[in-house]
Amino acid sequence: MTQWIGCPDSNFRRGRPFGLRPEAVVVHIMDGSFEAGESVFRNPSTQKSAHYGISFVGEVHQYVDENDTAFHAGIVINPTWALLKPRVNPNFYTIGIEHEGRPDDVWSEAQLTASATLIGQIAARWSIPLDDSHVIRHHQIRASKTCPGNWLQLRDLFARVPTIPPGASTATSPQNGRSATDTLNPDTPTVGPSVPDPRNAHAPIGPTDARTRLVRTIRTVNLRRGGPTRTATVVRVIPPHTDVAVSNYEVGERVEGNAYWYADVHGDYLWAGGTSSPDPKIIGT
Repeated sequence: MTQWIGCPDSNFRRGRPFGLRPEAVVVHIMDGSFEAGESVFRNPSTQKSAHYGISFVGEVHQYVDENDTAFHAGIVINPTWALLKPRVNPNFYTIGIEHEGRPDDVWSEAQLTASATLIGQIAARWSIPLDDSHVIRHHQIRASKTCPGNWLQLRDLFARVPTIPPGASTATSPQNGRSATDTLNPDTPTVGPSVPDPRNAHAPIGPTDARTRLVRTIRTVNLRRGGPTRTATVVRVIPPHTDVAVSNYEVGERVEGNAYWYADVHGDYLWAGGTSSPDPKIIGT
């Protein structure tokens, strides 16, 4: 289970510029305790963050939404990462995962399992290959850092990734998984119903009949119970390119300029702006 923590607005950037999306995962070590590392992300003066942190006992906390830019690997010094984009901040196209401990500490089984599971879920959400070109050490971007140390062998971590990561869903903040305020997102792994395997992402969610129509998600979006608002409870996280059966729409909380929300056959709500039919009045045309 992932717990949403969030961080101050000064410690992350909303969105990812230039149309970039997550293409790799950067593995970090906090170089100290979980509490000390987390305090850095929650201090507005540090301008530092990561998307996730994992404790020695396997707790997973989320600080920044995956659609947003965390400040975890922006300094480039003598890089060895082959997929580094010239003159583009690596933060714009990576997801950062911090781990409790110091370089070359031996990781616990709980921490290894939690890390492998989270990496597998991120890889499934964003179609990131599980190899040492796409899951990398911070040291490969910033050679002046030993982060995360040499004890961890990435290939051993890959071997622990579940074949189908359980619940490629995600944890959310009280405002939909964003880091303080938000728009819709691919959040983080969380308790709750699992989402469709992205390898079968076109399978419709919900029954279809004459009273329903299908809308297709164009980004990872949350299905919410209780009302058309980001404060409503998340009951499911739906990956991009998934068809969802909807029966109605309502005007609710305005997100990114769009106040339309679809209701599915169970009365749960999906923000229309996260679909290929953002205006329900012209759906299907």
